[in-house]
Amino acid sequence: QWLEGDEQKIEETLRLVEAGKIVAWFQGAAEFGPRALGNRSLLASPWAPYVKENLNEYVKHREAFRPFAIAVTAEESGRYFHCTPNTRFMATIATVRAEGRKLLEDFLLPGERVRLHVVERMANPLLWQLLRRFGERAPAPMLVNTSFNLFGEPLVLTPRDAVRSYFCSGIDALVIGNFALRKS
Repeated sequence: QWLEGDEQKIEETLRLVEAGKIVAWFQGAAEFGPRALGNRSLLASPWAPYVKENLNEYVKHREAFRPFAIAVTAEESGRYFHCTPNTRFMATIATVRAEGRKLLEDFLLPGERVRLHVVERMANPLLWQLLRRFGERAPAPMLVNTSFNLFGEPLVLTPRDAVRSYFCSGIDALVIGNFALRKS
């Protein structure tokens, strides 16, 4: 499906994550380093049933105990988490406040901590807008954010890598540039 601009791209992605789908998000230039900071990410609603299980079993093919990060807008991060500026780069973990604890039970690490990616508007305007809009329709402006790659492979870099990984896994949809692909 052709998506006419950022508004339609965000709306289609919101529709998919609200339906409990795992969405491969391939936008702009690739990140530098080992973390998915919103340009080569797998995104999902943290409140969708079986999202952790589906990501681990059908996409990542890894152990169930491995943690996934939560992406949140910078403006709302303090409401749910105690965190440092390093969470912008997903380089540390955060302590969850009481309000966040209720929302993220399935993603908590020992000590009521969580892997966290704080998204600033200037750093990634498209992902920030997606999170903000999701928060208008969901309990909070948060999405599961994990790297767009399959078990034992590096992060996807090219559109060809993205399409191959999408078709070879349990990823439900791929939003790449102004195109959306969905499995039936």
